[in-house]
Amino acid sequence: LFVNTIIQDLSAAVLQRLQLQCGSTQCMILPSIPAAQRLIASLTAQNTSYLVSPYVRFSIPSAVAGNEEEKKDDERHNGIQARWTIFYAVLYHNHFALEASTFWRETGDGISSRHAEYALERFQLLGSHCVDSAFCSKPDLGGAITKTTDSPSLPAAATTTAEVAVIKSMIAKSMASDNPRHASSVRPRDILLYSKGLCGIYAVARSLVPESPSAKRSQAVIYGWPYAETVKCVERSGWGHVILYGQGTESDLDDLETRLADGERIQVLFCELPSNPQLASPDLHRIRRLADAYKFVVACDETLGTFVNVDVLPYVDLVMTSLTKIFSGASNVMGGSVIINPQSPFYETLHARLTATWEHILFPGDISVLAANCRDFVERVHRCNHSALAVANLLAQHRLVKKIHYPSLVPTRHLYERYRRPHGGYGYVLSIIFRDPHKAVVFHDSLDVCKGTSIGANFTLAVPYAQLAHFRELDLAEANGVPKHIVRISVGVEDTEALLDRVEKALRAAEEASDGITTSDTLVQPILCS
Repeated sequence: LFVNTIIQDLSAAVLQRLQLQCGSTQCMILPSIPAAQRLIASLTAQNTSYLVSPYVRFSIPSAVAGNEEEKKDDERHNGIQARWTIFYAVLYHNHFALEASTFWRETGDGISSRHAEYALERFQLLGSHCVDSAFCSKPDLGGAITKTTDSPSLPAAATTTAEVAVIKSMIAKSMASDNPRHASSVRPRDILLYSKGLCGIYAVARSLVPESPSAKRSQAVIYGWPYAETVKCVERSGWGHVILYGQGTESDLDDLETRLADGERIQVLFCELPSNPQLASPDLHRIRRLADAYKFVVACDETLGTFVNVDVLPYVDLVMTSLTKIFSGASNVMGGSVIINPQSPFYETLHARLTATWEHILFPGDISVLAANCRDFVERVHRCNHSALAVANLLAQHRLVKKIHYPSLVPTRHLYERYRRPHGGYGYVLSIIFRDPHKAVVFHDSLDVCKGTSIGANFTLAVPYAQLAHFRELDLAEANGVPKHIVRISVGVEDTEALLDRVEKALRAAEEASDGITTSDTLVQPILCS
């Protein structure tokens, strides 16, 4: 896990303030008490004698905050909004470093870089409070307190409220179903915003775990091979058992139906439409019928499909999306959303559980950036659809390529077509499997685009997906259809012809390095670009 350098600086400032720079103690910064408590529970579950501190709250003390009205509102001091200087630190021995970073990666619970930057700029104003007095400290007021011209500032509360409305309006408008029998529109109260997409998944997974003692017997199903951290996120949410149907086939649904008919029960089924990185689509019609018959929740992540391309709401209870991806596009902000289907038979229960645990921790600066970025969301999706389809078709016809994972070119195409909107496309992500793994390496290294693990950026990104997302479980991923040499491409908004030219050059480089390639496999028939 790479932690943003601003967050590293804030962690270092905490350790310095608490005089814990001995080298054996590390620090993680979180935006809320519940997030800090979850980390502490994860670390202390190892039952060792090494240090794990209670959470340490950093904030502007009331003595610094000003008059009684300011203390009551906890809003401003000399132009500083004290609410967003608050953060929570958990200190732990180096022994826990791997588990702490794994927790952050698998839950998304860490602080955002803009929030950290805001707190760091005002750190000398902050005191710390903890149930362990060893971690209490006073503000460092020995020198003049100045706010540099580069210090981040926050918009007015009314502005943030309006920006949240912009984001929710865009989501609601894009999410509206084309199905005349599902005319009920999504309302702002049906949309919950989170600081990251994974935080939304984690919140859903936690909220659906039955209360004890039923928790030990609870079961969640993950259908299809999902985003790398989704399985781990669900597994650490408190479920008694998590069933992974990694292939996501009809026979998997047959098995699930048999188990349900025999009396076994599940509480939720997670799926993606389409899946990452196989771009396969689930049979949501059949899943919905099973859910109605056996009373479980269907939670679908449509980040790769997007609201613009697919209409999943009539068939699921919850829709989860990483707003970090194409909804933003600029790759300079993180966010996530969970939509509660207003026509879900579980609506009241889902709304009550999710709102009971929802936290107001999406930093105002992040809200502003996300609101600005999403204004051309629909236009960008259509542009990426067009280019991605052209790239997929080009690659599908090349002799070096064994298989293309793209919704229009995979065996589940007929299922994707069920949920594709009349003017929707096939998305912006595709994966390539070459006949010869060495040619995959040459193609990836020769492809003149940015290289990185994210998707949905305005610029095209390529990544050796399994090598980075499943580096500790390569064999398991391969057994579920994600080979070690798979190359994933997230197509941006660049000129289509220019991008195709880059792909062709990379293919030529792979050809020049190729030797003994066979062409016995039948190529998939491409769909014409429109």
